[in-house]
Amino acid sequence: MVRFNVSGVLRSGMDDAPFTIKKLPARTVVGVTRRTSNADGRSVTDIPAGCTEFLKTNAAAKIRNRAAPPAMYAVYSDYETDWTGEYSYMIGCGVTRAEKAPEGMEIRRIPEQTYAVFNAKGQMPDEVLAVWSMVWGSRLPRTYTYDFEVFDERFTRPKAKEVDVCVAIDPVQLEKLQQ
Repeated sequence: MVRFNVSGVLRSGMDDAPFTIKKLPARTVVGVTRRTSNADGRSVTDIPAGCTEFLKTNAAAKIRNRAAPPAMYAVYSDYETDWTGEYSYMIGCGVTRAEKAPEGMEIRRIPEQTYAVFNAKGQMPDEVLAVWSMVWGSRLPRTYTYDFEVFDERFTRPKAKEVDVCVAIDPVQLEKLQQ
């Protein structure tokens, strides 16, 4: 695990946002998926609608083999191009195994990868959006495979909520940027 300051990687006044480089193990998530895009503004309504659907239908209760300790994930995958193109957004639960998804849900098998891990702390979802805004304006060498947010026990606190934002990167290219 290597801790970096984003100087030289993130642009314009964002040099105080540290991230940690971690090779994270493979994981499986089951949940509700929507296709969306940032460029045309659909993500502003699609992402909250996906979360609302997941919570209102008590989708987590339908997911078998949920991992312990429990965590919800927001998974970004199937990128058409980059963050400006279409991509799939999933809200779901981490599981220990998944042979078949419940009706209306899908399975995402996230492989072991290297990530820039940002820790969003404070008012949610504002802090998570602030992290993504920094990432979108950065020169991070993203792979556009699987990015995800982890909503674990730290997110359930009444105050001082935390969410990890994990952005898949190419570690070799990141090292070149740091030189």
